[in-house]
Amino acid sequence: MNKNSPARVLSLLLAVLMLFLPLRPSWGGMFDSLTIDKEREIGEEFFLELQQVIPVVEDPFIASYFNRLGQKLVSQLEAQPFKYRFFVVNDPSMNAFAVPGGYIFVTTGMIRMMEREGELAGVLAHEISHVYARHMFKTMEKAKVANVASILGALASIALAGVGGAALAQALMATSMAGGTSAMLAYSRDFEKEADALGFKWMVKAGYDPRDMMSIFKKMNRQRWFEGGKIPIYLSTHPDIDGRLVDLGHQLSQYGQPRPSAGNNPEFQYFAIRVEATSGNAHQLLRRMTQDSLREPQDPAFHYGKALALANLERGDEALAEFQQALKLTPGNYLIQRDLAIYYFQRNRYMDASKILEDLSRQHPQDEAVLYYLGRICQERRQYDQALALFEKVHKLNPAFIEVYYNLGTVYGEKKQLGPAHYYLAFHSLKTKALPVALFHFRKALSNLNSSDPRYPEVKRQIARLEKMKVRVRN
Repeated sequence: MNKNSPARVLSLLLAVLMLFLPLRPSWGGMFDSLTIDKEREIGEEFFLELQQVIPVVEDPFIASYFNRLGQKLVSQLEAQPFKYRFFVVNDPSMNAFAVPGGYIFVTTGMIRMMEREGELAGVLAHEISHVYARHMFKTMEKAKVANVASILGALASIALAGVGGAALAQALMATSMAGGTSAMLAYSRDFEKEADALGFKWMVKAGYDPRDMMSIFKKMNRQRWFEGGKIPIYLSTHPDIDGRLVDLGHQLSQYGQPRPSAGNNPEFQYFAIRVEATSGNAHQLLRRMTQDSLREPQDPAFHYGKALALANLERGDEALAEFQQALKLTPGNYLIQRDLAIYYFQRNRYMDASKILEDLSRQHPQDEAVLYYLGRICQERRQYDQALALFEKVHKLNPAFIEVYYNLGTVYGEKKQLGPAHYYLAFHSLKTKALPVALFHFRKALSNLNSSDPRYPEVKRQIARLEKMKVRVRN
């Protein structure tokens, strides 16, 4: 890993967060030291800083599948004070992490190591458990740091420091950990074991084989999180995998045989291929899919992968032929049909795309990607009321779906509703790291929204946050 890569800076960011932010050690005492609202606010603040150094995958299929899997696991918990949000990060490192307030991230490098949906469910269940048990904030109290705002400032400086980021983080830790290293490390390892145990429980309740959690952890153990690096092992956000594997083995032996389940969700294979198509090298993907399709010519997934790679390489006619071949092998496969419709949309063949998407929306009325592209077609046709209804539904289904904020903003703008237009454009700019543009739109939203609008207080809060960060709007 490059010493100045986003993954390295990100790992340092998370290590600092895990080791130094303050809160109360008891998570059974109704959080009297810090309210849920304050925790949510800190999570949002940290996420805002984090977005400056991590590229989030915005592909609608990937975002939709990932969110549905995450929400399936969250539904196994009792009522939660947070809306859990799930993001795929375009980074080749093998990593996953949780941020206070319900933000869960998994890297494309991690996903590309997986073979089954259960492995991804195991990682997500583990990270959800960190949020559920409020591990970061228990660690924060253990560190006895007085000023959360100052820590967030340090995190921001590390995130944006570029070449100096790693050195700054190391210096911060060197001056802050003296005398407490051993106790802090033991504490964090206890949290990892607790998150494993809770994640195991959520997996079983959701119908997954908990052996898949063991499987992905063994892969992590082989790869290691910081292969050959100079960062001390205690900086890993997920320490002591060897010991955790032993504990999980004991838990698995007590659990016995896994409950019957539907097996590996076939959608996972298409999801994994699309992750590779989005984040990897198109030429390499084409070579691999071509070899696989020659070996197994009747497997539609390999023709689907070839179609995605060819489309990325702008070899449109060949891509279309592969989509058609994949559908010939599995008629009615809605995953392939959906991507064929997206292929048509991206080439301005709106009638062909609309026909497929309208059929799919009747069969899969909650599919965010289908609804999103139907909305895009309505927007292109200037059918703004229909587009708005579709985009609002997508946003409600998945608030982490970044691109729909832009479409909501532009459609409201076309309808001359400037308050909501600037509101959504501001959040799109915020989520795509354009902070000066975000501040511009938030100020415009404030001047165009009625003070009784439920969005008005949030706009004021975002303006205050950005001004506190000394963001300046360019003239």
